[in-house]
Formats: sequence, C-alpha cells, structure tokens
Amino acid sequence: MLHVPTAVRVGTLLAAAAAVLTACGSGNAGSSGDPAASAGKPVYGGTLVYLEDRQETCIDPQIGGDIPQAMIGQQYTDDIVYEGKGGQIEPWLAKSWTVSPNGLTYTFTFRDNVKFTDGTPLNAAAVQANFTRVVNPKTGSSTDGGYIAPFYKNSKVLSPYVLQVNLKTPDSSFLDVLAQGYFGIESPKGFARGISKNCLYPVGSGPFEVVKDIPNQEVILDRNPNFNSPPPGSTHTGPAYLKQIIWKIVPDESVRWAALTENQANVIYYPPAQDYASAKADHVTLFDKERPGSPNSILFNTSVAPLNNVLVRRAVLYASNERANLKSAYFGTYPYVGGPLVPGTPDYDPAFQNVYNYDPAKAKQLLEQAGYTKVNSQGYRTTKTGQVLSISLPYDSDPGQTPPEDLTLYQDIQASEKASGIEIKLDPVSTTAFDNLWESGKGYQTLAGGYWITNTPDVLRTLYSTQALKYYGTNSDRYSNPTLDKLLAEGLAEQNPAKRKVLYDEAQAFVSSQALIMNLYPAEERLAINADTHGVSADYAVGLPDFYDTWISK
Repeated sequence: MLHVPTAVRVGTLLAAAAAVLTACGSGNAGSSGDPAASAGKPVYGGTLVYLEDRQETCIDPQIGGDIPQAMIGQQYTDDIVYEGKGGQIEPWLAKSWTVSPNGLTYTFTFRDNVKFTDGTPLNAAAVQANFTRVVNPKTGSSTDGGYIAPFYKNSKVLSPYVLQVNLKTPDSSFLDVLAQGYFGIESPKGFARGISKNCLYPVGSGPFEVVKDIPNQEVILDRNPNFNSPPPGSTHTGPAYLKQIIWKIVPDESVRWAALTENQANVIYYPPAQDYASAKADHVTLFDKERPGSPNSILFNTSVAPLNNVLVRRAVLYASNERANLKSAYFGTYPYVGGPLVPGTPDYDPAFQNVYNYDPAKAKQLLEQAGYTKVNSQGYRTTKTGQVLSISLPYDSDPGQTPPEDLTLYQDIQASEKASGIEIKLDPVSTTAFDNLWESGKGYQTLAGGYWITNTPDVLRTLYSTQALKYYGTNSDRYSNPTLDKLLAEGLAEQNPAKRKVLYDEAQAFVSSQALIMNLYPAEERLAINADTHGVSADYAVGLPDFYDTWISK
C-alpha cells in the first residue's frame, strides 16, 4: 500500500510510473465505441501500467480467493472450461468432457500441448493435483474450497490427458465454477514449494508469468513467449501482444485518475464516479461490466435485535430511497438492484426488482406492528418502554475499501432512515477490525460492503443456507431456515434447466420476503482506459479484466 501524504501522492506516482512506462495509452474493453476499431492493426510490444485499488499479500487465487487475487490470476492462468456469452460452457484446457446421467461423474479430456511457464506439462495428473490442493483444508481455499470441497469425492487419471472427477452429490454449478478465474490451473511443481513461496510467485500456463511481486505495492508480469492456449473468446492466438504488465496498487481513486489523465497509466480500476462526465474530454474510455452473483449490499445480522424481527428488516428497506441515494452518491453511474441476484446471473428473476420500493408509509406501519409505536424528541422510533430503534453500521475506514462514493451512500441511507425514525449509527473501523467482524460472525448488527461474485444462482446457498452458516463462514446474515435449505439443495442437484429455474425462482422469492439484506448496486468490473491502449476485455464468467488481447498503439 502507498501510505504517503495526499499532497505528494500524485507527483510521486507520476514520477515512478514515468520511469517504467515504455508506452502509455488507452483502449477499450470490447465495449461499444471501441477506439481499437480505428486504431489500426494490433502490434506487439510495450508495457501496460495498470493501477488497482487494493491487493492481497497472496496473489494465488486458490489461497483464500478474494476478487483482487482472481483479477491478477486471470493474467497468468488458464481455466479448465470457458464461459462464453450467454453462459454457454465451452472447451478451454479441457477440449471435451462427458457427464454421467446421474450427474456424479465428469470425465475431461485435456489438450496435450500445454505447458506451465516452469516447463512442466499441464496434464490430467496436474489438474488432479489442483483439485486435491483446493479441497485440502490446510490450503485455506475459501472460495474454491467452498465451491468444490462439499461435493468432490475423488478423481482418477485414466490416461495422461484424461481425468475422471467423481462427486459425492450432483452439483449443477460444477462446470460454471470451473470456468471462474478463482480456479485457474497452477503448476504442481510450483505449489510444491509451499504456500508462502507460491503466494508470491504462482505458476500458471497463461499469457503472462509473475516475475516480481512486492506485496501491496506492485506485481510485474512478463509475456509468456510459449503461450498457446487462448480461450475461445480471444481475438488472436499465440503469445500476448504486450511485453509486460506493471500491476501497481494505488488505493486513492483520485490519484489513479490523475495518473491516467496524465498518461502515466494505461488502465485504472474503479475510476471515480464524479469523473465519468469528463471522460470523453480527457480521451478516456470507460468500461463497465456487471459481475453476476449477489449485489453490493448491507447485510443484516438476523440473530440479534432488532434485525432478528423480519418486520423491522422490511421497514428498514422501505424507509430508504436507494434509487435516489445511488444517484446522489454515484452520479447516476450505478443501477439499483432490488432482488437477491444481479441481472445476468443464471436463473435471475426480475419479479423481485421492485419489491422494496421507497415507501415510508409502509415502513411506519411495519415499525408500529413491531412495537416501535413512540417517537422521542430526536425523531427516532421507540418502544413503549423507551427503547430506541438504533442500528449500528460498521464499515472499513480504509478509502481503498470504502471509497468516498460509498461513504456518501451510507450517509444518504442514514438520512433516509432518520426520516422514518430509524437511527443508523455509522461506525468506521480499521480493516483488521472489520475483517474480524466478518470472520467471527459476532459483534455486529449490520455489515457494509457485502457481495459475492459468481456465475451461478447457487450463490444463494453460499450466503443464506444453514450449511454455509455452520461450515463455510459465508452466511454473515446468520440466517437459517429449513424451507430455504431444501429449495437450495434441490436447485443445486437438479440437472434439468427448466426445473432448476423454478426452484431458484422460489428461492429468490423466499430470500426477498425475508429481507435479509439491503440491496444496493451490482458489483462491476469498472475500468478507465486512456487513448492508446486497445483490446482490453473482461471474462464472461465473473468479469475479471483480461489483457491477453490488449495492445498499445504508440
């Protein structure tokens, strides 16, 4: 991280970036108005400077599994299968596969000409080693392990390039999960060095390889000259166009924007919403891609008062005008998501988008039903005995985790709720303290910044099932209901798409009725690209940036 005074951050960053920048530019991410369309023929060479808001100390997405790890992992690993437009699963490292009628056995046939950047072959035994690794609790693979370990039984190498994977129970999301960058295939020789070494220098078969890693500062990736396994969605074959990527960590969004507009960075992540209006004048291309899964939200701890009362939870939702709040905080750059799933997630049902439209009269009615029948001198609702309806909202005080727009949103929500007599106490805490709240599952009424990015409706099980509450640590709502558990288990096991959609529609209806979260906006892959960089894209599975097809025109 760059912990330096704000006044010197821009100058320091620009000077440092200028020293390493061989060519800067902008491009597009496969969006409309692609500047690459008129930029000419792609060329090889050049260094792309990419500015990220945060990074993990471990850049191996199989360890942990946070989104920044997957974003960088996308550059140096390949996946077993590819998710194309519309959710179609296509061959990638696996050139074909079969699934048994009962959904318990997957047999993959892999390409026989792919090598990791350490020179070892990517074969069935290597893929088997990756499965063994992520299901081992000692690995600490919270994302991959959470997706795969509950269902994985064992695997068998049938021949050098054929692997049979056997599941304990059917998992209709299995191929979707394998298409995510969290499970990019890594070299067994590489991870045999141990977690600490592999966290710094993981080895994949992708278009780039990690050659330098200073945790929370920068990662340097060089072109893999032997790359021959591009995914189906690529626009070229062979090695990447770029010679190098410098992946720098710059928490302050205003500093990232300044570097971009001063031509000291090619691409930045999460540009400031207030600068969207000036992008065209600054010759910047904006690329927004919704990530599937659950929306960015405020989570409700349903195990503690007053949010253990569904009437109060519903009242909180009706009391806050999220469409107006989002427009105020993000200048209209984010849409409101009203249901449990983000549009674009498989089996998303739009029927729940407007369930909790702003309705202060409805909020008042629900609060009175819940026993908050009085109003004190400060305008807050109380019980007959004087107990104030007060809810604490902790959030990460690090601006890299909670940018100014998010804080404005929380303040707007606070004002909306006060108008209906609900006190929201904003509570900034350190990153460590905030992470402890998430991990412990204790000591909070709500949590800000909740979302889960995945390309399957099984995200509902990940977030709201009793299974997740007891075993995964991902059910921060502390919610448990056997009816919902049954729906989610049946949806996951169902192999028929039409029948599966009916089950997930019922599950969305149930989650929505229980008002388990305050829905806000979709998590998005948001990039700003300046004028000489072209061919930036994001994968369809979970919206990770992809620089394989990227090139710099000068």
